[in-house]
Amino acid sequence: MSDNIPFELQVGIIKRVLPVKSLIRFRSVSKQWKSLIDSPEFIADHTVNPAQPQHLLVKYIVDSKEKHVSISDNDDSLPHHNSSLIVPPTIIDTIFSILDCSHGLVCLYGDFRGPVSRSKMTVLWNPSIRKSVGIVIPNEFVVLGFGVCPKTSDPKIVAIKNGNRIDSKAVVFTLSSGAWRSITTNLHLPLNSMHLSRKPVVIDGVIHWIAFDNLPRWIISFDLTSEEFGEVELPDSLAHAANLSISNFKGSLSVLIYKEAAVVCDVWTMIKTGDPMTRFTTASFKRESDRIIRFMKNGQMIREHICMRPRNFPVTTLEVYDSYSEHRNYLRVSGFFDPHIMKTSYTESLLLLNHSVSVIL
Repeated sequence: MSDNIPFELQVGIIKRVLPVKSLIRFRSVSKQWKSLIDSPEFIADHTVNPAQPQHLLVKYIVDSKEKHVSISDNDDSLPHHNSSLIVPPTIIDTIFSILDCSHGLVCLYGDFRGPVSRSKMTVLWNPSIRKSVGIVIPNEFVVLGFGVCPKTSDPKIVAIKNGNRIDSKAVVFTLSSGAWRSITTNLHLPLNSMHLSRKPVVIDGVIHWIAFDNLPRWIISFDLTSEEFGEVELPDSLAHAANLSISNFKGSLSVLIYKEAAVVCDVWTMIKTGDPMTRFTTASFKRESDRIIRFMKNGQMIREHICMRPRNFPVTTLEVYDSYSEHRNYLRVSGFFDPHIMKTSYTESLLLLNHSVSVIL
């Protein structure tokens, strides 16, 4: 940048405008720029910038080979510029799922072959800078949630004991400490009989799971700042629905309810935390296997469409769907999708820039 521009003003410009790849190159300009960009304060400020580009991460299989692509997303047009991704080093033997994404970090979950026995592991992966850190999960904890604390920019993993049932014991891992510690669940629901969904959603520093004990259903939350659990009541029409899932709609918690043989989906949203859920839109599908997998930044749906090809192989395609016009746009991504490997959206960030690739046992 020009020497006529004060350094402080240059810092503000690159923090708001430059993408991650350009910032990485800027670190080679001078020691002053490297020291600035590597600083925790700069990384934290850059991470919470809402203008950072957003991408859809997809893993699929073509000709028996795994492919990972990043599809860029913006506010006013279709996703574009597919690019291949290099997955993290093979510190996970088997990847079961993408748990969630927060502040540019994708949390993978799978198996890890340790020095003595196999263990469950999460890997925090930043696709933008190709950095990753593996964290081994204590054996008795299976229900997981992941997010970055909005106050400290510290990645956290919360784990709840007893299979897919919640009881009074939970632990939390913070990357800054590199250790697990016990926390209380502070809930007033029938904990021993409650089941939690394995697919959480993190929004505005709060992790959410669908909870159920037959019917009705609730949403259990975990605040990444206060480290307290909470409860979100659902309207009767949602609480007593069997086919329910949660998602992130433009930064708000949304509930998807499939009905009428799963070919119709109502989308309910909570505009502000604590507000009641209201129905936002309804989408119709041709087949029961069609599903909404994500929402774009402009609110349009990214839909998964499964069809059978010769030899009864299921082939999945992704398309952008506008519920108002019912217009569809194919994303040019198709293949044999592993149902256990989910898709996720992530924003560009510098988190993990100062971390080496490692495994925390």
